[in-house]
Amino acid sequence: MKLSQLLSVLGQPCTNNAEITSITTDSREVCPGALFAAEPGARLDGKAYIAEALERGASAVLCQPPLPEGVPGAAVENPRAALSLVAAAFYGNPADQLHLIGVTGTKGKTTTAHMLREILTTAGYRTGMIGTLGAWIGGELLAPTGNTTPEPCALQKMLRQMADAGCTHCVLEVSSQAMKLRRVYGLTFDAVLFLNLSPDHIGGAEHADFAEYRACKAQLFRQGRLAVGNGADAAWPTMRAEVPAGTPIRTFSLLPDTPADDIGTLSPGDGLGLTLHTGGRTYPVPMPGWFNGENALAAVSVSRALGIPEEAIYQGLQNVSVPGRTERYPVPSGCPYTVLIDYAHNGESMQALLQAIRPQVSGRIIAVFGAGGDRPVIRRIDMGRAAAVGADYAILTEDNPRSERTEDICKQIGEAIGGAIPWVIIPDRTQAIEAALAMAQPGDLVALLGKGHETTITQNGISRHFSEREVLDRWFAAHSKLDFGK
Repeated sequence: MKLSQLLSVLGQPCTNNAEITSITTDSREVCPGALFAAEPGARLDGKAYIAEALERGASAVLCQPPLPEGVPGAAVENPRAALSLVAAAFYGNPADQLHLIGVTGTKGKTTTAHMLREILTTAGYRTGMIGTLGAWIGGELLAPTGNTTPEPCALQKMLRQMADAGCTHCVLEVSSQAMKLRRVYGLTFDAVLFLNLSPDHIGGAEHADFAEYRACKAQLFRQGRLAVGNGADAAWPTMRAEVPAGTPIRTFSLLPDTPADDIGTLSPGDGLGLTLHTGGRTYPVPMPGWFNGENALAAVSVSRALGIPEEAIYQGLQNVSVPGRTERYPVPSGCPYTVLIDYAHNGESMQALLQAIRPQVSGRIIAVFGAGGDRPVIRRIDMGRAAAVGADYAILTEDNPRSERTEDICKQIGEAIGGAIPWVIIPDRTQAIEAALAMAQPGDLVALLGKGHETTITQNGISRHFSEREVLDRWFAAHSKLDFGK
């Protein structure tokens, strides 16, 4: 595409007709014909790499003023927003060929996105999904995602691939950082969904305070043709205030005293699952916890608003499975205990999960978890407190220690648990899991918490492969069915 065509979407005059063959924000990825977008960063300014990009053959530069003398391109006040528009144009505005559904909230985005994908697929729509677990076309992984919401160049490329593959819909997890950094700037969503809001992602290079975090979430509601929100959440009025006049609004709630279009109630379902009751209908939710019931109600509310048939909603929810989110590992026949894998990596999510599964566990809950290093200490303390209340035994181990020592992190967690329940430190996560399985008795539940879908452990700047499923596969392969009957 000609540079003049790309810059026309910014209203920038340009007489240079250089052919732009790629767009990137990483000077190391620049090749001849590239447009280099020099974005301001939390620690580094992309303008410092313009010279390197030009040496590598960049044909043009997008940056904050001033544009280096004699260099083709554009100088704009907000290069991030500009990049979103330019990347969309470069890939032929693929969002124009898709029905986009944006999902935002502190917790539950990934689970709800999977629910919506299953519902839409069941309804006969070829559906893409982009979020924490990667970019997907149907059940096929298209590409991993480094961020919950990818940067504009990667995002627009994924949308282009989805449109070319015949997708009609895309469910997109939208993070607060995506809004702050303008990753979805210029996109129009057929529906935007708000789940909940609680303090998170505050400090460091993320958000200055809770007010900024909430405000960034709310900006998404300026970009939707339909707004759906959790009427019981205290932050919903802030989200609703950003909805443009005339845009339809639909609300849902699990609290009967909250005025909402879709009021839901929950009852026990099969195994660890639930049954959702709303609007005179019942829906199976094959996952435990009121929070998953709330996610399901959110998916139902959006689907109804979009006119999806009730049977497709029912069947879609029934078939949903989310890697690392209250995921029940398929133990061999005859195994008298349950193994659950979940991404719960802070005190609030741990507490909610443990409270949810407690009524359905006849034996002990054995929790295996650690906490991320180089993160606020209060997070690991809160996790210890949650285990003290909700578990019967805790095995403390590595998560992503980063620059800290696993033993030091675990010691702080243990101090938070105190003498409430027995606990032990086993730094090696494989050994910790094996110890939990070896001690499990009939009726127990072994909860592997904090890693969820992740397949690496990061320590001292190096990420090594680690999969809890592989550990479980090896352990159960070494223990025959006869072992469980003894």
